[in-house]
Amino acid sequence: MSKVVLRVAQIVGILVLAGIAVGIVVGLVQWVLVAAVIVAVPVGGWWLYKQVSGRNRKPAVPTSSPQAVAGPSGDRRRELEGRAVLDASGHCGWCGSPTLHKDEFGFPTTPLGYHRAEIDAML
Repeated sequence: MSKVVLRVAQIVGILVLAGIAVGIVVGLVQWVLVAAVIVAVPVGGWWLYKQVSGRNRKPAVPTSSPQAVAGPSGDRRRELEGRAVLDASGHCGWCGSPTLHKDEFGFPTTPLGYHRAEIDAML
C-alpha cells in the first residue's frame, strides 16, 4: 500500500473514533438530563403540595390576644417594643420613616435598636 492510502486510512480512523467519543459524551449528558427531569417532576410536585397545604395549618407562634398585651401585668415594654418594627411597606412602625435607620457609626440598624432610648424614656 502506498503512504497516501495509509495516511487517509489513519485520518478516517481518528475521525471515526472522535465521532464515537462525542456520541458517547452526548448520550451520557442526555441520560443525565432525562434522569434529572424524571426525579424533578415528582419532587417538585411534592414541594408544591407541601407549600399549598401549609397555608391551612395553624401558626407556630400563637398570636397574643388584646388582653395578654394590655392585661393586668401591664407589659408596657413589650407593647412599645412591638411598635418599633418595619411594616410591610418598609417604613418604621415607631416614627414612620421610609429610610433605613443608621447607628452612630453609619451602619444600618433595626428600628428597635435605633429607638431604644425613646422606648426606655417612655417607661
